[in-house]
Amino acid sequence: MTQMIPIHPDLPLSPSRRWDPWPIGITAFLVVFAACVGSFIAFAVGQQNDLVRPDYYEEEIRYQTQMNRIERTRAIGPSATVASDPAARKLTVRIPVPHLGTLSAGTVQLYRPSDAGRDRVVKLAPAVDGRQVVSLPDLEPGLWRARVRWTSGGLEYSMDDSLVLPPKR
Repeated sequence: MTQMIPIHPDLPLSPSRRWDPWPIGITAFLVVFAACVGSFIAFAVGQQNDLVRPDYYEEEIRYQTQMNRIERTRAIGPSATVASDPAARKLTVRIPVPHLGTLSAGTVQLYRPSDAGRDRVVKLAPAVDGRQVVSLPDLEPGLWRARVRWTSGGLEYSMDDSLVLPPKR
């Protein structure tokens, strides 16, 4: 038989319910955390991630070929130079005069590390003294890199220079 316990009239029938903030606090924390993560992802996706050039990885694979071009150019000495005059907004390229007779191809590439869309390529066409002056009036102010490449006598040569163009007057 079961024994019945008498209920005292002064005791409540159910325990009193108190307000518990933990479920709301945990939910609010998770919502704020998810909003922060979502905001960071939206910010990261919106950033511009230009590489120096579109075929950057392929160019890195050909790194040794480029190093050979540069070493070949250094061996020529001071007759192969690229010099910039940012104030006059000009770039002066000089290649050896003996290379002019066997010059088969050449370019002056101007690229902007911060914005690949502004890159320019100018055909290398030096005068009889081996010098070419490239005017840069339409380039935006800031850091630019100039890479001169040419092929002469079946060998490739390369030289680089950096320049910081001031704001236009």
